Amino acid sequence: MTELLFEYDHLLIHSGYRTPEVHSHLASHLVLSLEGSLKCRTDGTDFETSGICIASDVPHTVNAERGDMLLYLFDTTSSLSEALNEKYLRGERFCSLDSSLVDDLRKIWNENSAAAADGKMLERCGLMLRKSGEKDERIISVLDFLRSTDTVTDDIMDRLCSTACLSRSRLSHLFKEQVGISLHRYLALDKMKKGYIYYRKYGNITDAAMRAGFDSPSHFASTCKRMFGISFSEIMKS
Repeated sequence: MTELLFEYDHLLIHSGYRTPEVHSHLASHLVLSLEGSLKCRTDGTDFETSGICIASDVPHTVNAERGDMLLYLFDTTSSLSEALNEKYLRGERFCSLDSSLVDDLRKIWNENSAAAADGKMLERCGLMLRKSGEKDERIISVLDFLRSTDTVTDDIMDRLCSTACLSRSRLSHLFKEQVGISLHRYLALDKMKKGYIYYRKYGNITDAAMRAGFDSPSHFASTCKRMFGISFSEIMKS
């Protein structure tokens, strides 16, 4: 059974999900096995490890030798992805995680709900965003507007600029500074999250895609595949 936690700058997936084909996509990764080791093929190199970080757009496949695995997919414009690159990858395309860290992450997962484990695991990895004081009221108004709207429409940027009383360029700069992810990517993720929620509610991908603001179900599916390397149908079939 797949368990999915969908946040605005990352996905956390608990699954026996298998990806036999080597692939690459826009997200950066942190992957660990919940039991045993992972069989990895990255940049043409085969090896085993209990946990691995992989940079964006690196050809790879990772499979749990036995049991399930936890898969973090970080949006590349997010502060979480920046922290992953700075703390672990350090300019490399992939790296193995220390076994003691993997043991700690497994323990956190086993002792908490998915939502509670998410924050604790990110904190243990040293990836949590550094607090920079309270958010600007204009950004709060933008976030509140997005939470209250049912559909991400084509004119959403104009509506957000009007809400915040800011130009597009100033709003985009301030949003990334305050939220930790680009506004453009946040809107794409917000649309995807709304589609996911509508699918869970109505059970129809066409209805979910249109309600969320996608042009078509295929647009919904291709956006998910492009950003995270996993098709929506692959997530939901479990």
